[in-house]
Amino acid sequence: MKNVITLLMCTLCILKGMSQINSTGNQVVTPELKALYEQAKQLENTGTAAEINSNRLAIKYAWQEVDPRMAALYRPLTPIIAPTVVEGSYEESRSPEYWDTDKMVHEGIIDGFDMSVTIEGIIYISVIENDTNGDANLLVYRSTNNGGTFNLWRSFIIFDAELWKIETISIDGNGDDYLLAYMNTYYSFFAMKIKVATNDFEMQGISDDVIDFSVDRNYPEITSNQSVFATYIKEQNNITTLYSARSTAGSYGLDWVDETEIQTNIEGVAFAYGRDGGCYTTFVDSASGDLYATANPNYNDPGSWETNENVWSGTNAQLWSPTIRAARKAPADDHVLIGISSKPSYSEKFIYRSFVRKNSDDYTTIGAITPSNDGHYIYVNSWVRREDDVDIIRTSFVNIYNFENNRNYSRTYNGDDGFDWAHRVSDSGINVYSGARSIIAETSDHQPCMVFAGDKINGEYAENVYFDAMTETVNVEENNTDSVTVFPNPTEDVLNILAKSRIQKVAIFSQLGQEVMQFSPQQKSQSITISALATGIYTMKVEIDGQIGAYKIIKE
Repeated sequence: MKNVITLLMCTLCILKGMSQINSTGNQVVTPELKALYEQAKQLENTGTAAEINSNRLAIKYAWQEVDPRMAALYRPLTPIIAPTVVEGSYEESRSPEYWDTDKMVHEGIIDGFDMSVTIEGIIYISVIENDTNGDANLLVYRSTNNGGTFNLWRSFIIFDAELWKIETISIDGNGDDYLLAYMNTYYSFFAMKIKVATNDFEMQGISDDVIDFSVDRNYPEITSNQSVFATYIKEQNNITTLYSARSTAGSYGLDWVDETEIQTNIEGVAFAYGRDGGCYTTFVDSASGDLYATANPNYNDPGSWETNENVWSGTNAQLWSPTIRAARKAPADDHVLIGISSKPSYSEKFIYRSFVRKNSDDYTTIGAITPSNDGHYIYVNSWVRREDDVDIIRTSFVNIYNFENNRNYSRTYNGDDGFDWAHRVSDSGINVYSGARSIIAETSDHQPCMVFAGDKINGEYAENVYFDAMTETVNVEENNTDSVTVFPNPTEDVLNILAKSRIQKVAIFSQLGQEVMQFSPQQKSQSITISALATGIYTMKVEIDGQIGAYKIIKE
């Protein structure tokens, strides 16, 4: 009888294991795992770091009952040695002459840069310089007044390291705040963590052989619950492989675990986090040249990656520099934007292409910008606001010209029908570096801002780092048309405009730059009813004698 019971138990175990595999050979998540993944979403905002990490181990043990190979993915990354670092010197602050003029934040030849903006609007710009001695400098500039002035906040010398790339992430909210700088050399991928309150810093190695990476973070209010997620490309034995991993809760962006392979033969990767565990990555397949994307609904969990989706065929085109950004929406209602530079085989010019995923559906094409005869577009970047359910995504791209200075532009994805008009950012006297992205973000007033590099010698070197921000909403006293009176402001209904000369044109714009009203008074006064507009801040442009003044108006 005992043998019969044993046989029955073995049979049940085999059936239990078989029940976790569907007809296509893919893993089927058990009810226990589904409950644990749902618990992870609840713990993100209400749990402690210890509870979050305990949940991760519970998921590992649940997988052990289903598939030990999956359980084996839940492991710390093999420690590697990070470069040695010491603090460097500090310089004076840099203050702009005019808000609407590019401000030089850093002077000199550079090898990389990035920008991060906290929820309170503090702007960090990180710059890396490789010197001739085989060492590297990391300099972090900070602005607490929406980019009005920048101070060199921290400076470091990183020994025996030629840095290839840097991405910065701010851990901020309820608790200790940190600035994280993720960097890679030819042989290592590592992180620097700087505690904002005390300026203490820590270096930690993450993984070897990483040639490209992309990072993002989740957004619980408690900073100890915030984790950083990444996808990155390793090159080993001339084979490039895409991996994912994540930092543990309570480590503030360090102590990485759960490295898992996603795809081989990769060139170019980007990563984004949405909300409630939604992780998204896009990459270019070096064998086919196609653009792919995949999603993970459970915080970069190694057992939760979905099937790769072919977003765009690269058979007759070269794809370059992908970017991806996700609105803060739950995975079932997600809204994800991909941008990439695409060069058709019949052309020498790159086209800026965009794709969108809504409500967990497939990606669809939403637009392409074809360059003019004397230029082409390259190096797309993107940014999304850290607010739930806001679909506004800022993007940027560099326009390479053959006969004049390169330019960069900002475009706003409006979440509905595509993009608003592109706005030129760089001043005419600055030649934008064509070998790197212009990094876009938002200031605390939800206006786009950008950091970019100048060009030293025809694209060979990046020289100087510049910052600029949109100036759509300005105060009345800052206008170039001082003969106009606008009242009452704020107002719920009627806005009156009085001028000393005939008003040729009046246009009102939303914070996205969309024109919502337009008039041609052809007289010295005009009353406008704005009761139909939504409550908020608008920009009114008034044209008089060919001169345009911009005025911030508030609809109550």
